[in-house]
Amino acid sequence: MSKSPSIPRTKNPEGYDEHGKPVRVLVIDDELLTRRLVVQVLRSVGYDVVTEGENGRVAVQLYDKYKPDIVTMDVRMPVLGGLEALKEIKKKHQNATIVMLTNENSKDTVKELILAGASGYIVKPVDRTLVLDKLKEVRSRIRAEEDENGH
Repeated sequence: MSKSPSIPRTKNPEGYDEHGKPVRVLVIDDELLTRRLVVQVLRSVGYDVVTEGENGRVAVQLYDKYKPDIVTMDVRMPVLGGLEALKEIKKKHQNATIVMLTNENSKDTVKELILAGASGYIVKPVDRTLVLDKLKEVRSRIRAEEDENGH
């Protein structure tokens, strides 16, 4: 296995799956600073950020192209909002793992995201711990579901 200088190698890096492969992530947010923060945090622990985008239309196209393991996506964006993009992606890829970023923490917003197929959500402003903890939680839950279903 060749070592990549941009990915830190530790005994059990957080951004790697159970087979030792980097988890592939697509980061979508219209706010450049938020997008860059999420990318930096993920890469710092070994996640493979395959690419990033700035709206829901781009998210749908990039998901189809890259088929990432996880997507982080803002709810409110121009062109096509995150909720609409979530629904489009889930329609074609029902097992897609999508964690939504939102400014709203209302029960209605959370319920709407979960009913649309979000695997989880992060309330902005984002920080390192919040992002890493949420992705760890979502990945653990998905592994448990796969184990239950015999995958």
